[in-house]
Amino acid sequence: MKTRYEIIETKASPFGGLYVISEFLHQIKFPNLFNTIFGKLRRHRYYQPVDNINLILASIVAGGERLYDIQRFSDDPVIGELFAIDRIPRDTTVRDDLLLIGQRDEERQELLFQLNELLFAKQNIRSITIDVDGTATPVDGHQESAEKGYCPAEPGRRCFQSLAAFCDETQTVISEQTRSGSTHCAHGIIDFMKPILDRLSPKLDQIMVRLDAGFYSHELLDLFESYPNVYYEIGVPQHQWLQTKIRSLCYKSYHHSHREYSSFAYGEGTDGGFRYYYVERTPRNDRQGDLFEDTAYTYRVIVSNAAHQPHVAFRYYNGRGRCEKSIEELKNQYALGKMVSGNFFVTKALYWLSYLTFTLIGMVRCVAFRTHMRRYRMRRLRFILFSTIGYYVTHARKTVYRLALSRVGHWQFKFIMQRIWAF
Repeated sequence: MKTRYEIIETKASPFGGLYVISEFLHQIKFPNLFNTIFGKLRRHRYYQPVDNINLILASIVAGGERLYDIQRFSDDPVIGELFAIDRIPRDTTVRDDLLLIGQRDEERQELLFQLNELLFAKQNIRSITIDVDGTATPVDGHQESAEKGYCPAEPGRRCFQSLAAFCDETQTVISEQTRSGSTHCAHGIIDFMKPILDRLSPKLDQIMVRLDAGFYSHELLDLFESYPNVYYEIGVPQHQWLQTKIRSLCYKSYHHSHREYSSFAYGEGTDGGFRYYYVERTPRNDRQGDLFEDTAYTYRVIVSNAAHQPHVAFRYYNGRGRCEKSIEELKNQYALGKMVSGNFFVTKALYWLSYLTFTLIGMVRCVAFRTHMRRYRMRRLRFILFSTIGYYVTHARKTVYRLALSRVGHWQFKFIMQRIWAF
């Protein structure tokens, strides 16, 4: 049986769901915020830098993985009106702006700070948890500052090292830094953390910082202890003195778990304060045995300046695994490490844009989404919301934007937009 078809000409866009993003950017006055922080990047040209940034953000949300993917919008009859842009620039034009943005480290950091502070104030968030982690992003070419270093995914490959601080409560990025591939994750960690704590500590009641053992140092602990409302949980490398200590402790199991816990404390903190060491040991199975290992357990040790039951401390510390999922999502859905350039400043700006997009989506998730939609990651949001057909209709001197919602209910979408407009 043949089904007849008709071809019609309608000025519709397959990216109509980006209406949600454009409205949110307008609601938070993102163009004014960007122009206030960065000022005048260059002499007046036809394309404004903030418009180019908006286009890249929209391209990432729509699934773009390369800078030239913004050309998908060149023939789109809707995107230009959504973001108030007459013409879509070439990727080489956008790269000129990215070169200047990549040289403004303080301005890029300031924009992330102000977005997070806006969200904290609107949501009345007084206590946050900051998870810090780094990741290596391998590249194929010989880009500037792409060097061989620690890259577990593809050992021996040239890569960049990306360091980021995530807010666990809001799933946003507070700070980020892109470095050469040969840089160790702990290099410059004090200079990375100090501006964050200087900025947020006076404005919040409590800050908890969680890091793994790769960042551990006494200088870092002293930095955290210099703030009255900052607490930390950091993994501890198992040096010889620590291995001897943890094997002599008495352990206890909680709630019939096969894991056992213990703790001890030293008064080695600032002004004689205690640092609490929490130990978790897990029985090895037969396949985990090491030829030269003389113990039947595997151990984990964390240090904190807060007193807890050992199993409670580890339960809270294990929550930092969410930032590893965020990094995985950034790589797979936000083009982190896929948009690179031969110029290191452009690469830094492109990495920052991936984190900025992740932060804006996190803000939308906190503000507009409820219940199950808050758990949706970008892949699912792109499928049910952002890949909606949209088009403009003008009648009786009135212009209306129409959406063909097939996977989101009409009332659900209405409440999403009402929350965005009320933010």
